[in-house]
Amino acid sequence: METSVLASALVRIGINIDGGRRLDELVRKVREAHERGYVSAWLPQSPGGGPRHSGGNRRRRHELFGYDALTALAVAGTQISGMELGTCVLPTFPRHPMVMAEQALTVQASYDGQVTLGIGVSHRHVVEDQWGYTYDRTAHRMREYVEVLNEILETGAVFYEGDTVSARGSLSFDVPRRVPILVAALGPRMLEVAGSLTDGVITWMTGAKTLEEHTVPLLTAAADKAGKPQPRVVASLPVCVTDDADAARDLAARMFLIYRSLPNYKAMLDKEDAEHGGDIALVGTEDQVAGALKRLEDIGVTDLNALVIGSETEQERTHALLTNP
Repeated sequence: METSVLASALVRIGINIDGGRRLDELVRKVREAHERGYVSAWLPQSPGGGPRHSGGNRRRRHELFGYDALTALAVAGTQISGMELGTCVLPTFPRHPMVMAEQALTVQASYDGQVTLGIGVSHRHVVEDQWGYTYDRTAHRMREYVEVLNEILETGAVFYEGDTVSARGSLSFDVPRRVPILVAALGPRMLEVAGSLTDGVITWMTGAKTLEEHTVPLLTAAADKAGKPQPRVVASLPVCVTDDADAARDLAARMFLIYRSLPNYKAMLDKEDAEHGGDIALVGTEDQVAGALKRLEDIGVTDLNALVIGSETEQERTHALLTNP
């Protein structure tokens, strides 16, 4: 591989932390990511289980839940310094935005690096079947939710009366550092909210074609209209450096099969003409994956949140490429 190919890329490289069933295992993975040289670590809300596990009952996999991501990041932050720590993503329905802001700012106060808040509306089966809320008006709810978050994070106080949320109060401590907000925005209305009100998006199961033709243009247009700077685009994708791309795609297809059954992600895969997660994964030799990263840069992606897959050897090759100085 020509090392200059990846070194020239402007995309910031972070890693998706697939936690496990033990908190110390999760913390170890964040520490190892920091030691390898990743600039950011992103933690899903359910790092200990969920739809990535193969086999078993699908309904049971939907009902799994794990460690709280923000709390886990606070623990991980005691062992590292300076690396960006983010959530990908925290569901908004079960947390009032005042509570979300309070917790995020507490984590930020405990950590000397940047904490980034990735949030999303989750899925109907989670919101209604697990939590008993009504999954409706999702883009409108997100708009009001973010408006409350912005008031708190920018001023330390809020007085807000909306259709879906009310919030009144002020912080009893100084805001340690601004906490950026990224929205798990897929559809046009959610992208408009993200572009006009937040720092950008964090995506999953969204391939390069869809990012280029749908996500980035709509997000950027919304930011431009609102007079905001170029938004951040954090693309979360499976990555595997390998000499057997077909096998890697087959592995990704099996690992992420359930996302085809979730309407929000199915819509993104359909835009890509993709059957499964293997079709949008970044797989191939070092040069091929480096080329895929260059394409993401050209599209306007600012960050890769890499979910590294494959054999131990393939994972080591992937880490070596992604953290190459």
